[in-house]
Amino acid sequence: MITADIIVLVACIIFVLIGALAGFGKGLKFFTSGIFGVIISIFVCYLIFGLVLDWDAVRELLQKFNDWLAAQGSVGTFFADIHTDRIVLAVVLFIIIQILRIIVVKIIKSVVEINNVLFRIINKILGAAFFFAVALAILLIVFQIIAWIGGDTYANFLAKLDGSIFRLDDLLINNPLNSIFAK
Repeated sequence: MITADIIVLVACIIFVLIGALAGFGKGLKFFTSGIFGVIISIFVCYLIFGLVLDWDAVRELLQKFNDWLAAQGSVGTFFADIHTDRIVLAVVLFIIIQILRIIVVKIIKSVVEINNVLFRIINKILGAAFFFAVALAILLIVFQIIAWIGGDTYANFLAKLDGSIFRLDDLLINNPLNSIFAK
């Protein structure tokens, strides 16, 4: 067991304990409110923007909006040319996602925090699992940053991870975030 394994193990244990103590409802609320919530909403908008843009009804609305802009004169034509319609669509989509995120989190939080022995146990178990997933996500983000730095830093870090029981060296090389942030 190398030093990195011990660090990852201790960090995961701490995160799991915090998750079990806080519970899933409070953990979910914490990680989906504030700046985290905005980042999640932006990411979801990024993922579904193309799908929404391909809907015929949305395309028709955007075309009507562009036609209206073009009818407003040269300034309107300018705004139509820079695809203001897509900017408006992104803002509306972001607002809808924000509202849906808040509603879904409140519903889930209310359900898992029912004052019942079974639900308290489920809340603690799900909290531990959720915080473990958060710890893993943080590890993947750190590995992605190291991959972006590259060069000697990446090579030296990879060499230090050699022989890891948790196969951290393989995780660094085959980080799933590499495919998301491919160059």
